[in-house]
Amino acid sequence: MFERIVVSLDGSERGERALAPAVELVTRLGIPLHLLRVADVTWLRLGMNDAALEYSALGGELAEEQREAETYLTGVAERLGAEGLAVTTEVRPGFAAREVLAALREGDLLAMASHGRSGPARWLLGSVAEEVTRRAECPVLLVRAAD
Repeated sequence: MFERIVVSLDGSERGERALAPAVELVTRLGIPLHLLRVADVTWLRLGMNDAALEYSALGGELAEEQREAETYLTGVAERLGAEGLAVTTEVRPGFAAREVLAALREGDLLAMASHGRSGPARWLLGSVAEEVTRRAECPVLLVRAAD
Protein backbone atom coordinates (compact mmCIF):
# COMPACT_ATOMS: atom_id res chain seq x y z
CA MET A 1 0.00 0.00 0.00
CA PHE A 2 2.41 2.70 1.23
CA GLU A 3 6.20 2.54 1.26
CA ARG A 4 6.69 5.36 3.78
CA ILE A 5 4.80 8.11 5.49
CA VAL A 6 6.18 11.61 5.10
CA VAL A 7 5.28 14.14 7.78
CA SER A 8 5.76 17.77 6.86
CA LEU A 9 6.64 19.76 9.99
CA ASP A 10 7.09 23.48 10.44
CA GLY A 11 8.55 23.45 13.95
CA SER A 12 5.33 24.43 15.71
CA GLU A 13 3.23 22.48 18.20
CA ARG A 14 0.30 22.84 15.84
CA GLY A 15 2.33 21.39 12.99
CA GLU A 16 3.22 18.39 15.15
CA ARG A 17 -0.43 17.40 15.41
CA ALA A 18 0.08 15.39 12.24
CA LEU A 19 2.62 13.19 14.04
CA ALA A 20 0.21 11.12 16.14
CA PRO A 21 -1.85 9.69 13.27
CA ALA A 22 1.31 9.21 11.19
CA VAL A 23 3.01 7.30 14.02
CA GLU A 24 -0.06 5.12 14.45
CA LEU A 25 -0.05 4.31 10.73
CA VAL A 26 3.66 3.50 10.48
CA THR A 27 3.37 1.32 13.57
CA ARG A 28 0.42 -0.63 12.16
CA LEU A 29 1.86 -0.89 8.65
CA GLY A 30 5.49 -1.52 9.64
CA ILE A 31 6.84 1.13 7.29
CA PRO A 32 9.34 3.96 7.83
CA LEU A 33 8.52 7.49 8.89
CA HIS A 34 10.17 10.36 7.04
CA LEU A 35 10.19 13.78 8.72
CA LEU A 36 10.44 16.78 6.41
CA ARG A 37 10.96 20.43 7.17
CA VAL A 38 11.40 23.22 4.66
CA ALA A 39 13.88 25.95 5.58
CA ASP A 40 11.91 28.88 4.24
CA VAL A 41 12.89 32.37 5.38
CA THR A 42 11.61 34.24 2.37
CA TRP A 43 8.16 34.97 3.76
CA LEU A 44 9.59 36.57 6.91
CA ARG A 45 10.60 39.84 5.29
CA LEU A 46 11.75 39.33 1.75
CA GLY A 47 8.66 38.21 -0.14
CA MET A 48 8.01 34.97 -1.99
CA ASN A 49 10.12 34.92 -5.11
CA ASP A 50 13.28 33.18 -6.27
CA ALA A 51 15.37 36.36 -5.94
CA ALA A 52 14.36 36.65 -2.28
CA LEU A 53 15.37 33.04 -1.70
CA GLU A 54 18.78 33.64 -3.26
CA TYR A 55 19.23 36.84 -1.24
CA SER A 56 18.43 35.03 2.02
CA ALA A 57 21.10 32.45 1.18
CA LEU A 58 23.68 35.18 0.66
CA GLY A 59 22.89 36.80 3.99
CA GLY A 60 23.30 33.58 5.96
CA GLU A 61 19.67 33.57 7.06
CA LEU A 62 18.89 30.45 5.09
CA ALA A 63 21.88 28.58 6.52
CA GLU A 64 20.76 29.49 10.04
CA GLU A 65 17.20 28.37 9.31
CA GLN A 66 18.56 25.07 7.94
CA ARG A 67 20.63 24.49 11.09
CA GLU A 68 17.61 25.17 13.29
CA ALA A 69 15.45 22.88 11.16
CA GLU A 70 18.01 20.07 11.35
CA THR A 71 18.30 20.42 15.13
CA TYR A 72 14.52 20.37 15.48
CA LEU A 73 14.07 17.31 13.26
CA THR A 74 16.89 15.45 15.00
CA GLY A 75 15.13 15.96 18.33
CA VAL A 76 11.80 14.72 17.01
CA ALA A 77 13.46 11.75 15.28
CA GLU A 78 15.34 10.75 18.44
CA ARG A 79 12.14 10.88 20.47
CA LEU A 80 10.30 8.70 17.95
CA GLY A 81 13.28 6.42 17.41
CA ALA A 82 13.27 5.68 21.15
CA GLU A 83 9.79 4.24 20.58
CA GLY A 84 11.29 1.78 18.09
CA LEU A 85 10.28 3.56 14.90
CA ALA A 86 12.43 3.73 11.78
CA VAL A 87 12.75 7.49 11.22
CA THR A 88 14.62 9.51 8.61
CA THR A 89 14.80 13.28 8.30
CA GLU A 90 15.21 15.80 5.51
CA VAL A 91 15.59 19.57 5.41
CA ARG A 92 14.96 21.27 2.09
CA PRO A 93 15.62 24.96 1.41
CA GLY A 94 13.04 26.85 -0.60
CA PHE A 95 9.35 27.63 -0.67
CA ALA A 96 7.30 25.39 1.60
CA ALA A 97 4.66 24.02 -0.79
CA ARG A 98 7.07 23.62 -3.70
CA GLU A 99 9.65 21.74 -1.62
CA VAL A 100 7.12 19.50 0.14
CA LEU A 101 5.83 18.44 -3.27
CA ALA A 102 9.37 17.91 -4.60
CA ALA A 103 10.24 15.65 -1.66
CA LEU A 104 7.39 13.23 -2.32
CA ARG A 105 7.78 10.05 -4.32
CA GLU A 106 5.60 7.24 -5.54
CA GLY A 107 4.37 5.08 -2.67
CA ASP A 108 4.31 7.93 -0.13
CA LEU A 109 1.50 9.08 2.09
CA LEU A 110 1.93 12.69 3.18
CA ALA A 111 0.68 13.74 6.60
CA MET A 112 0.55 17.40 7.48
CA ALA A 113 -1.34 19.79 9.69
CA SER A 114 -3.40 22.67 8.46
CA HIS A 115 -3.23 25.75 10.64
CA GLY A 116 -6.81 26.56 9.74
CA ARG A 117 -6.28 30.23 8.92
CA SER A 118 -9.17 32.00 7.29
CA GLY A 119 -10.06 35.44 6.03
CA PRO A 120 -7.34 38.05 5.54
CA ALA A 121 -4.68 35.96 7.32
CA ARG A 122 -5.13 33.19 4.77
CA TRP A 123 -5.08 35.62 1.87
CA LEU A 124 -1.87 37.23 3.10
CA LEU A 125 -0.05 34.11 4.22
CA GLY A 126 -1.46 31.65 1.72
CA SER A 127 -2.13 28.03 2.54
CA VAL A 128 0.69 25.56 2.15
CA ALA A 129 -1.65 22.71 3.07
CA GLU A 130 -4.18 23.74 0.43
CA GLU A 131 -1.60 24.04 -2.34
CA VAL A 132 0.07 20.75 -1.44
CA THR A 133 -3.26 18.95 -1.20
CA ARG A 134 -4.32 20.24 -4.62
CA ARG A 135 -1.05 19.39 -6.36
CA ALA A 136 0.24 16.24 -4.61
CA GLU A 137 0.36 13.09 -6.69
CA CYS A 138 0.20 10.90 -3.58
CA PRO A 139 -2.50 10.61 -0.92
CA VAL A 140 -2.51 13.38 1.71
CA LEU A 141 -3.65 13.04 5.31
CA LEU A 142 -4.56 16.53 6.43
CA VAL A 143 -4.92 17.05 10.18
CA ARG A 144 -6.72 20.14 11.42
CA ALA A 145 -4.48 21.93 13.91
CA ALA A 146 -7.27 23.62 15.83
CA ASP A 147 -6.71 25.36 19.15
